[in-house]
Amino acid sequence: MICQNIKLKALLTKHAKEILHLLIEQNISFSILCDISQTTFDPPLPPDIDKNLDTLTLFVLAGYTFESIEIGTHSISFEAGFGAHNFGSLVTIQYDGIVQILLQDSTLAQEISLFINVSNPNLYSGLEIATQDSEGLEHSFFALSSNPKNAYLFETKDDKS
Repeated sequence: MICQNIKLKALLTKHAKEILHLLIEQNISFSILCDISQTTFDPPLPPDIDKNLDTLTLFVLAGYTFESIEIGTHSISFEAGFGAHNFGSLVTIQYDGIVQILLQDSTLAQEISLFINVSNPNLYSGLEIATQDSEGLEHSFFALSSNPKNAYLFETKDDKS
């Protein structure tokens, strides 16, 4: 599958880094959806906060967090506060752990995806479950509708009159 191709992964990683450079250079706040397995925290987050982080976690980089951004060779780092007590930690995300880069569009009042890392397997885990559920419903509907004894299930009010 092309999405797992090493050359494509390298290209996507380079593309993510270039987009981040541009946004920082232009002083534009943004959000990053990242693969938490490719993210580190220094100091480590307290267990009660850490356990609540999803496999894909969104970070909004604005204000002080934006100002603290450091672009490295293989990762981006920034300071962020977590939980009710604003526990401070340096967040480091490997570039290939960036799943999406999002920009808030005030005109459209929604987020726009500037980048999607199609090579990250966590991007598809939710989609596969939704597709399987959808296919299961289609098979069930087909099974019901193909049996003539179930025709009454598909009658409309107009058909009954």
